[in-house]
Amino acid sequence: MAAEFALVAGLLALLVFGFFDLAVILNRQIVLVQAAREGVRRAVVEGGDTAEVRQVIARQLQAGGLDPATVDVRIEPRRPAYGSVLSVRLGTVVRPVTPVVRPFLRDGIHLQIEMHGRNERLRPPDA
Repeated sequence: MAAEFALVAGLLALLVFGFFDLAVILNRQIVLVQAAREGVRRAVVEGGDTAEVRQVIARQLQAGGLDPATVDVRIEPRRPAYGSVLSVRLGTVVRPVTPVVRPFLRDGIHLQIEMHGRNERLRPPDA
């Protein structure tokens, strides 16, 4: 009886902690999507990669509990022409928080989100 309990308890613990880590990963992805969406909305109005765009992204990341310093932010092209496509790409690595799952995902999970929009600014902002 004790052997069956030990076997089932170990599998149950792995399953419960795995679901917890999955929830953390999905939360981080939702935060990245929201930050990229708000970033591209601001970037199409601002005319590309500006300090205001990066501040909007950083605020969204902080509101979602992510440290902006751990997120790679790329806004391309830096100064797009009117009507051209611009993209905001955010990437980060999410490491498992539970010690049960950590050995299986040593390098973490790499998340990358990319959003696109068309530049609406007629003249590029002053650099």
